[in-house]
Amino acid sequence: MENVSNNQMIIVVGMVAIWLLSLFFEQSRYFHRKLFRKVLYENTVVRTIRNRFLQVFLPGLTGAYFITLDVWGEQWDIIKNHTDKHEVAFSILIVVSLLALLIRGIADWYEEQSGDAYKKFLEGFALLTTRVVQKKLDRFKDESGKLKPNGNTFKQITQPKEQINLILGEIESLLLNNFSLKRNQICITIMHNDPQSDTWYYEYETNRNWKHTKAIKLIEGKSAAAECLSIGEPVFHACKRLAHKKGKYYLSERDGRTGDGSVFCYPAFTVNSDYRDNYIISIVTYGRRLCDPLDEQQSEAISEIFSDICRRIDLELTLNSIKKWQYEFHTNKSRSVA
Repeated sequence: MENVSNNQMIIVVGMVAIWLLSLFFEQSRYFHRKLFRKVLYENTVVRTIRNRFLQVFLPGLTGAYFITLDVWGEQWDIIKNHTDKHEVAFSILIVVSLLALLIRGIADWYEEQSGDAYKKFLEGFALLTTRVVQKKLDRFKDESGKLKPNGNTFKQITQPKEQINLILGEIESLLLNNFSLKRNQICITIMHNDPQSDTWYYEYETNRNWKHTKAIKLIEGKSAAAECLSIGEPVFHACKRLAHKKGKYYLSERDGRTGDGSVFCYPAFTVNSDYRDNYIISIVTYGRRLCDPLDEQQSEAISEIFSDICRRIDLELTLNSIKKWQYEFHTNKSRSVA
């Protein structure tokens, strides 16, 4: 018997040691977190247990059962003649009640994290929108007194490049204030496909001194930008490393130096009669993720808000495309024909 106990102890210690060693590997840590979340938060049984009715009913039933056993346990035959069964039933009730409280606590922690982050981010987005709209309104007001009856009003009042640079700066501030990021952990770029040469290049970038991966390499490779261009829809990957393993993100040298992060890409296409502009807006973080990749609700919320922000950039890119089509491309084309 002693040898059996020793063997069991060795097995238990060995399993604990293996588990502790597994925590040194990122993929293993991710698996443990995913398993923990699945077992104690995201499954039908757990959702049933954390039902509000059961959360109130189980502790109340356990308390009432305890009082019944304590007060009438020696008087009622149904209790004193079946003591063993009541001990088992009461023990099960205690375990289930404690488990329900644990599950409720874990759920509250997950939901509080996700809810607080979303609320704070939403407030920041509202301020961003207000500042962007106010800036544009101020410019229109200033230009309205300078307009001439025979002048080109559209060309004079629309300054999309100025507005785009403003929005990019506001997005950077939003990320800095809401995700505890530093400036060297954020990069926002807008890639453009030149309709005349059919080449991709960075038309806008918040870190001009950085050595960026060539735009064409991302578009033609396995990247979030390529995925975004292919499906024509926004793409968000909370974890770049997981996206890379799925063939949906290109890990750059900077990714190797800084560690994990998140990436969001948004397609902005403008099609005129004989002219097309393709843009890919990218928001990338380095060394820090924007949310837990296991938190699907928060991932969806971030993707939705980023899409709303990028739609404002898309509006300015569309105005810029119209101006280029009318005053550059169309004129150059007419001249070449003449």
